[in-house]
Amino acid sequence: MHAWPARRHGRASAAVILLGTLMASSARAASLAVPPQGKRALLAWLKAGTYQTTFTPEPEPHASMSAHGPYVRTWYSPMLTEDLRAGRIPFRKGAAMVKELYLRGPDEPPVGYSVMRKLRSRSRLTGRGWLFYETFDGTNDAVSFGRGLAVCTGCHRTGVDYLRSAFRP
Repeated sequence: MHAWPARRHGRASAAVILLGTLMASSARAASLAVPPQGKRALLAWLKAGTYQTTFTPEPEPHASMSAHGPYVRTWYSPMLTEDLRAGRIPFRKGAAMVKELYLRGPDEPPVGYSVMRKLRSRSRLTGRGWLFYETFDGTNDAVSFGRGLAVCTGCHRTGVDYLRSAFRP
């Protein structure tokens, strides 16, 4: 009996394990770069600061130009950052942003969050291609949540594929 087939099989198994590990870590990194779609999971993801590991932030909190409270700071997902740099409009499915809401002042921790996540490649006139989420108190008690919410699209439809922030990474 030859020993080499066993070693060859061992190398193949190691390669399969390594490939599986790499794929799992890539999938995990990709899942961190896209906000969850459910309210509970999304709030937990926000409170954990998960977006801060992969998203690109504005330099610092600044005065808000709309109804998000006095101060905000927007974080762009890797896909949205790529789309903006490439001039790709509409943005791709999976593009997202997180807006931290600073209601007590720019030097205090954020109190709430606004999130936009692209669910479809086309936004449509009603903005139903986007999932919107906003909490002013960091809970899901009085959250605005859903696709194409009129309270959100009323302002955001004036932006570039519903993105109103002037910051470009």
